[in-house]
Amino acid sequence: MSRVAEGRFFGEYTKMLNSRVKVITNTKTYDGALIGYDRDTMSICLKDATDNEGTVHSKIVIYGRTIHEIIETKKAFDLKRLAEDLQSLFPRGEVKLDTEADAIIVLNKIKVTEKGVQGSGPLAERVRNVYDKFIEQMEAEEAEEEEEE
Repeated sequence: MSRVAEGRFFGEYTKMLNSRVKVITNTKTYDGALIGYDRDTMSICLKDATDNEGTVHSKIVIYGRTIHEIIETKKAFDLKRLAEDLQSLFPRGEVKLDTEADAIIVLNKIKVTEKGVQGSGPLAERVRNVYDKFIEQMEAEEAEEEEEE
C-alpha cells in the first residue's frame, strides 16, 4: 500500500475513534465504541460493547486477524468541539475537557456529557442553551450528510 493510501486509511480509522461501531469477527459480532486500535496488528479496543449473545463488556480488545468488518453505526459525539463552544462563553480556563470521563466540567460544578447537562441555576442554564444549540447543529450536519449519500 502506498504511503498516501496508508495515511488516508489510518486517517479514516482515526476519525472513527469514539464512534459507535459494529465489528464482525470470525465468531461473533460486537457493538461498541471504538476507543483505540493498533496499527501493526489491526487489533481494536471497544468500550461498552455488547456481543451478539447479549454479553456486555466494559472493554474488549479484538485481535485484528479475527476481524472481517468494522462498520460505523453512529458518529462520535464531538466533546472537543462542544468544549470550544463553551469556552467562548467562559473564556478564562473555566472549561475543562476530561476525555477519560467523556465529560466537560464548567466552573468545577457543571458537568456536560453526551447525555446532557448536570447542574442547576443560571450558569447551568447558559451551558444547557449552548448544549442544545450544539445538538441541533450536529443533527442538521448528520441530516445533510445523509442527503449527500
